[in-house]
Amino acid sequence: YIHDYYPTRTKDLTPHQKKVSNLVFRFKEGTENAAPLLAKIFSLCIGRMPFFKEMKSPVLIPIPAATRERNIARFARFCSLLSHRLKVVDGFRATWIKEDREQMKGTHGQDKLSNLIFHPDYFKGRDVFLIDDIISSGEYFTQMKRKLIQLGAKSVTGLFLGKTVK
Repeated sequence: YIHDYYPTRTKDLTPHQKKVSNLVFRFKEGTENAAPLLAKIFSLCIGRMPFFKEMKSPVLIPIPAATRERNIARFARFCSLLSHRLKVVDGFRATWIKEDREQMKGTHGQDKLSNLIFHPDYFKGRDVFLIDDIISSGEYFTQMKRKLIQLGAKSVTGLFLGKTVK
């Protein structure tokens, strides 16, 4: 993950922590002007990972949002820009949402993938960069990683703008 993320309900945030929270909020909302900045931030971080240069055919896949509309707003342009910057496959359509669902935060142990359609042609035999805005418990990431490996991904690396600090 790139930044510590303090939820907005946290009191006495420093100016830096407020900027990070605002950036995370802009990412979640899919704010038009956020995608280029976020793609640049992620590309700089990924480009510095020593193993990135050794990957043969990596693919960038977002962890889907709760609704199709949010998923498109949050990730379509971002994934296009980031995959272009990194010269990797844009896997925005590698997973798709069957039906919109309510957010499942706090539902430990529940299968959060039951509402997703997977398209293995995007990731079979490839190294996957699984991208999302925030990681909190890591449960959703872990379920996604296991499923992608089960469906043929060579490896899965999680990349997050922030990690929730409690």
